[in-house]
Amino acid sequence: MKTLGRMVVLVREYGEAIDFYRDKLGFEVFVDIDAGPRRFVHLRLPSQPEMGVWFIKAETEAQLARVGRQTEGQPCAVLYTDNLQEDYARLTGKGVAFVSEPRREAGAVFAHLHDLYGNEFVLVELGNERPEASAAG
Repeated sequence: MKTLGRMVVLVREYGEAIDFYRDKLGFEVFVDIDAGPRRFVHLRLPSQPEMGVWFIKAETEAQLARVGRQTEGQPCAVLYTDNLQEDYARLTGKGVAFVSEPRREAGAVFAHLHDLYGNEFVLVELGNERPEASAAG
């Protein structure tokens, strides 16, 4: 294996998910193809074009029940930042729900946030540690 390409997020509706991830979190749409029975929607952070989020619309009752609960209360991804306080202020100003105030632990500053469905992400500003050494993410 060489790289991680996409993480998959179940969504209720493509439009509302795109609006949240684009307008609030700062992702950009780079694939949006209507391929008959399925629509392929991929978003990415402008600073990391090779990795992204692939939205899949929940279709069955079981899938709908999993929207926002794919990881059953555990974070589904870690997002790195160079300035957590700045991003925290910007995101809260856009209405993004944080689980708690930012805190420092194991050489990093981090805060947990929810997307529009309740999926949890960790926003992390690393100190001098490498990402894989951080206890926060």
